Amino acid sequence: MINTVVFDIGNVLAHFGWKDYLISRNYDEDTLKKISKATVQSDFWLEWDRGAKESTELIELSCTSEPSVEKEIRDFFENFHSMIVEYDYAAELVKQLRNNDYKVYILSNYSKVGYEKQKDNFEFMKHIDGGIVSYKIKHVKPEPAIYHALVEKYQFNPSEAVFLDDLQVNVDAAKELGFNAIRFESYDQAMEELRGLGVRI
Repeated sequence: MINTVVFDIGNVLAHFGWKDYLISRNYDEDTLKKISKATVQSDFWLEWDRGAKESTELIELSCTSEPSVEKEIRDFFENFHSMIVEYDYAAELVKQLRNNDYKVYILSNYSKVGYEKQKDNFEFMKHIDGGIVSYKIKHVKPEPAIYHALVEKYQFNPSEAVFLDDLQVNVDAAKELGFNAIRFESYDQAMEELRGLGVRI
């Protein structure tokens, strides 16, 4: 029986609209690809979430990797925090689960500067039971250590928990560690799968 629900934040409880932002800037396709490759899709982006790199270092690495779009990359980082917006359903979903006696945690890859600036703006944060954010423990999904850290901190059985994430690699890692897990593709799809696991929602 499921008694614990674990959510990723980005594209599960809040929209990470970096692609939407770049498109809104009317960049050509080549510029879009260069900015994406130098930022969100770079190897060092994950190290930012891990807490291994500071924001200033990440920006300089990004600019160095694609100097032809340095101005656009700096603009991207200047506006980065506006790209993450809580979904309308997020807070009510967490509240409903809590009201139905489920423990609710977050497990998210997040940089220190991003999390510290945004956490107080997320309404759902007022209702969760806790969670693990990557930069605080220097591990990122899909590394097993971040899942273990959550289980050890809150002392629950993964087989009695369900984890929701938008990336299949993170879902697969959770399943390997004994979690029930759902790839979040849409709200309706995820709710249907939760109900299929017996979650009252």
